[in-house]
Amino acid sequence: MIDDQYLEYVDAHLVPDGTEFMVETHVPKKFRAAYHHHASVEVNYLYGCELEYSFSGTKVRLPRNKMTVFWGAVPHGVTDVAGDGMIVNIYISLAQLLKWGLPRSFIEDIISGAAVSANEANPSDFTSFTKWAQEYARSNIAWRRLLLGEIEMRLRRLALEGYQVILPAADSASICANGRSSMHYIDRMLRFIADNYTSPITVADVADHVGLSPSYSMLLFRRTVGVPIKKHITRIRLSHAQMLLANTDLKILSIAMDSGFNSLSSFYEAFCSLANKTPAAFRLESRQ
Repeated sequence: MIDDQYLEYVDAHLVPDGTEFMVETHVPKKFRAAYHHHASVEVNYLYGCELEYSFSGTKVRLPRNKMTVFWGAVPHGVTDVAGDGMIVNIYISLAQLLKWGLPRSFIEDIISGAAVSANEANPSDFTSFTKWAQEYARSNIAWRRLLLGEIEMRLRRLALEGYQVILPAADSASICANGRSSMHYIDRMLRFIADNYTSPITVADVADHVGLSPSYSMLLFRRTVGVPIKKHITRIRLSHAQMLLANTDLKILSIAMDSGFNSLSSFYEAFCSLANKTPAAFRLESRQ
């Protein structure tokens, strides 16, 4: 069986509802559990320190004084902290991000699993991010709307100015935002998958969760996210499997079953198709 640190790592408190968002600040530390995941888009800003994140076994260093953005559905965890500083974390629902109508290439990078960082340090970011962390404590709706609008404008500037991809996407996506109602369904489907992919869920389960027919759910998901529901579930499961391959000595059969695959052969087929290598080869390379 998998140690709890690799199994019980869904951070539900990092999933704001609807158009809500969360802002928090703290001294960054290595994770007590090896990994966690959540269904929100995460925007980070580090000052006075740098972090090393591991995304399903792939290590990426987040630079100081540059905002970074990624979708938290990919298992990730802090493996190293360099320097004494602080981090500001902003969590936004994917539905909210899609509603903003940001440049398509930026959204496609995020939903495909890429982590992106600003090309250059922006001197005003320190003031903005620390101010947002302080002002988020105000429960006034008008203030919350103001903060959300400022965060939207900062992300729009990042997308237009250009950014560097510090973690390549798992595969390509083609995003098509179809309005407020559609985004609500898509957000709920993505959250359900992120919370349940290690179980034997089906397209019918996803559709039933949001109260739509399987055929319409598949049509809406593919039209909006750019990939079929089944392929998205497989991609998230493979991210989980890569994390286990890189960080545990579990047998490959156990990893396949614990990642939601119903057979070793289906796991091998999916893994080799995505990574162009066997699970054993991936494990060996991740530890060199």
